[in-house]
Amino acid sequence: MTTDDAAQLRTLTFGDVQGGVWGAVVSAPAPLVAFGAGADAIASSGPVEAVWDAGDRGWRLTGDGFDLHVASDGEEVTPEAADDGEAVSGFQELCRVQGTITVGGSQRQLDCVGTRCVIDGVDSGSLGSARTVAGWFGDDEAFMLLSLRAQEDIGQESDLVAATLFDPEGWIPVDDPRLSTTYTEGGVPTRTSLELWIGEGENEFPRRAAGEASGAGAVLQSDGRQLQVVPLRCHSRGREGAGVYVLASF
Repeated sequence: MTTDDAAQLRTLTFGDVQGGVWGAVVSAPAPLVAFGAGADAIASSGPVEAVWDAGDRGWRLTGDGFDLHVASDGEEVTPEAADDGEAVSGFQELCRVQGTITVGGSQRQLDCVGTRCVIDGVDSGSLGSARTVAGWFGDDEAFMLLSLRAQEDIGQESDLVAATLFDPEGWIPVDDPRLSTTYTEGGVPTRTSLELWIGEGENEFPRRAAGEASGAGAVLQSDGRQLQVVPLRCHSRGREGAGVYVLASF
């Protein structure tokens, strides 16, 4: 995957633990936005105004049907690649998302947990897909995984994968993140499972999580790019929560 030091891939996922409200943003180079509440979902096809530095590492995104304010909610985490190949430069972070979304003709106030990721030096012209899976079980308990695939690659063997666990006691780096996905015949994600290996040596073990689609989600196509976002019911270590499965194709 060729890179450009001036380019960045940005992702944002957010929602409430009950799964009533959810959304995602993928920007490479321009933002694609999808969000929903209950059975209603919106993929914003209009222009998006994005301010990536709104003070104190904050973001602001506005467009047709949404006004989102993103604030840092903890320590930035430098993600590690799943293999010894390409290095990952950037950060993954737990955040707070506030603002409004309009779905089903009704405006809804947002104040919910989110995860965001910035990866430096990503050339969207050589990027084939970006996949993000995120789940949250509380305001200070979540996970996120990002998987990047170059255009010329077919299988997942060459994917660049990075993940982080966010626990109430702090973030935990994931040395070996593994993702498995089940799709419908039409290519829509319906079920996913994650093995997030943490620790070292004899103390290394997997933190497992799983999710099932809780709705149809939303699909957006714009300028040769496609964003697909599916809301999830998530489970991990006896905990129940919500999340999203995000697939962006370039």
